[in-house]
Amino acid sequence: MANEVTVTTADVRPLTGCIIRRAVAGEALALGDCVYVSSYSGDLPVVSKADGSAVNTANVYGVVVAGALANTTIASGESCDVVTLGPVTGYSSMTSGNTIWVSDTSGRLSTVVGTKSGVVGVAETPATVYVRPSLHTVSS
Repeated sequence: MANEVTVTTADVRPLTGCIIRRAVAGEALALGDCVYVSSYSGDLPVVSKADGSAVNTANVYGVVVAGALANTTIASGESCDVVTLGPVTGYSSMTSGNTIWVSDTSGRLSTVVGTKSGVVGVAETPATVYVRPSLHTVSS
């Protein structure tokens, strides 16, 4: 999709002021993926790649910024860290001040609304998204 935000997984990292939550990967994930809560495992949310093509998967929880190991990928069942609010860098091709949406491509961010309007946040710079999911904009 031409409007997808480019991510460089090796450069993805949270910036000062983030709220980070521990979660369990419900599927294989990469740093920079936007995720939704697909279930729970004890006290931890299980997260899977958000997808703007359906209401239940367009409700963005946050962006994956770290796994249990120092890799750019997280295996299903491994713990991971998710920024639920605050700045995350490692992207490009965004315009400062614009809304960033969940793409119809699983896990990806987009500069245009997907089939369902799940908001990831706002572009602070071309490389940094301020994660601020907006659940109320998702329509059926």
